[in-house]
Amino acid sequence: MRYIYLIIASMFFVIGCKQEEINTENNNNISENSIMPSEKYNWGSYDLNNTFGELLFVPIYSSVYHQNDRTFHLTATLSIHNTDINSKITLLKIDYYDTNGKLVSEFINEKIILNPLQTKQFIIKETDITGGTAAKFVIMWAADKQVVKPFIEAVMISTSSQQGISFKTESRVISSIGY
Repeated sequence: MRYIYLIIASMFFVIGCKQEEINTENNNNISENSIMPSEKYNWGSYDLNNTFGELLFVPIYSSVYHQNDRTFHLTATLSIHNTDINSKITLLKIDYYDTNGKLVSEFINEKIILNPLQTKQFIIKETDITGGTAAKFVIMWAADKQVVKPFIEAVMISTSSQQGISFKTESRVISSIGY
C-alpha cells in the first residue's frame, strides 16, 4: 500500500513544443532584500501599450513526501501555450518561488514573444530541490489587444526502477488587466 502513490505511472509525450532546459542554479541569484511582490508585478512599471494581461500562479512540486517524512524528487516542466490562433502574447515575468515564498530565480531577463499557437517550456531538474515541496511560479503576460488567454500548466514526473509518479497542475489568476 505504501507504494500506491509511486505505482501511478504515465508517460507524457509533448510533440511540437520547443523545450528550453533551465537550471535554476545557473539563473540570477536573488538576495533576501528583493523588492516586495506587490511592487514587482505592478502593471504600470512596464513601458508597453498592452491593455490586456494576467498575473498567474502555478504550483510546482519539485519534491513530494512519501513514507511519512521522506521526499521523492521530481522533474517539473512548466508549459506556456499561446492558444490564440491569430495573435501574439508577451511574457513579461516568470519567477520561481520556494515553499516559504522566497524568490529563488527569475527565469527571464527580457520579454519573450509567443507567436500564435507557440509553446515555451521551462524545466526544473529532478536534482534541483531549491523550490522544496510547495514551490510555485508567478507569471506575467500581456497583449496589445484582447486575445484568447494562454493555457499554462506544469507536469511533474519521476521514475525509479519500475515505479513512477506523474501529475499536473494548472495556473490560477492572481490579477488581470483589461479583462
